Amino acid sequence: MIRILATGLAACSLAACVSVLPEPKVPQGLYRFAPVETVYDLDASVIIREPEASRLVAGRAIAAEDSAGALRLVPNVEWTDSSTRLMQMAMLDALEGQGAGRAVSPETGAPAEYELSWQMIDFTLSGTTGRCRVRATLLDGASREVLDQVIVSASSPAQGSSNADRARALGEAGRACVNDAAAFVSQYINAHAAEPEA
Repeated sequence: MIRILATGLAACSLAACVSVLPEPKVPQGLYRFAPVETVYDLDASVIIREPEASRLVAGRAIAAEDSAGALRLVPNVEWTDSSTRLMQMAMLDALEGQGAGRAVSPETGAPAEYELSWQMIDFTLSGTTGRCRVRATLLDGASREVLDQVIVSASSPAQGSSNADRARALGEAGRACVNDAAAFVSQYINAHAAEPEA
């Protein structure tokens, strides 16, 4: 009986040492967006929601379109966070100017006169070119009525052909999209915040 128990314990110990699951692949590089170059002022406050996106581009993986139009994940490179979260953080940074208004995330629970709802239409690589296309919709903060909408797009060529170079190019395209969308938000809000109330 003791021999059977000892054999059973030894088998359990060996089984614990052997894993049937594949080893998770660790990316060779994690990438984020570079800091925004232009910071915009706001004369009224705006809530910046995390943009919507397809599952393929909304996570940490980076996708590329091949010559046949198929989308594939780029190996060994990922974002430091989900791409949608990086976009939201970049937008909050871009609207951190010296005006009377502030850009805030919904998690703060703070009320705001405006709200930005946006969608990432495209955020992929095409060869060595990063591509970004975003639809930005500005809403009234109280009624959620659509006030204005714009589609911005940007592309950025990679400095080389490595996956790291391509990831950086896509990050640059994303930052350019954020910059153009931030300019749209700032211009609309500042123009209408200056209007006298009826």
